[in-house]
Amino acid sequence: MKASNIAVVALGVAVAAALFAYPAFANSASTDASPTGSAGAAVASSSSQAIAPSSSLMNHGPGLFLAHGGPYGGYRGGYAGRTQTTTFSNGQTITLTSTSGRFYVAGTNGKTNGTASGTLTFTVAGKLSGGYILNIGGNLVVNGTTYNVASGSATMGLGGLGIQGQGTTSSSGSFIVRAQARGDFSGTTTATVALDFSNGTTEYAVLLTSTIQG
Repeated sequence: MKASNIAVVALGVAVAAALFAYPAFANSASTDASPTGSAGAAVASSSSQAIAPSSSLMNHGPGLFLAHGGPYGGYRGGYAGRTQTTTFSNGQTITLTSTSGRFYVAGTNGKTNGTASGTLTFTVAGKLSGGYILNIGGNLVVNGTTYNVASGSATMGLGGLGIQGQGTTSSSGSFIVRAQARGDFSGTTTATVALDFSNGTTEYAVLLTSTIQG
């Protein structure tokens, strides 16, 4: 097959994946019988307006993040292979404090949504040739309820560009988190954060824009 034909096929696959990503999340998880908002637009559109129009994470919406691993789906290898631009030491903390945020309840096609916030603290626990190991602390505020992080761990590439991990919260909650700095986590002041969060009864997609301190 010619190279030009291969490129066309690859582009078609990528477009199809993006089109089907949101329904995969919106229709597969538990629903909330009591809508908290009247937004009828798709999650991708709502999130990009409410949080960060310039962010590729927010423009794709939570569907792409949850169904396909989002824009960070393969970043662990890619980030580790980049030239290291900064160095983090054991015990150093990276604190992400939200300045704006939104939640979307799974299964409601974006109709059940509201504001969210949180502060997540990532503490460097070790360094390997492929990146850093982090412990997670902090809290999330979703649908008016505060959930404290009980435990969590994450990894960060050597370049300090992206973080991904998982953990548990108070009241039997659990989450997957991915964060990306606009630059790296030591040289810039803004990050985008996406979480797939369940409090034990309801699943949410949580999207935050945050400041970075660390």
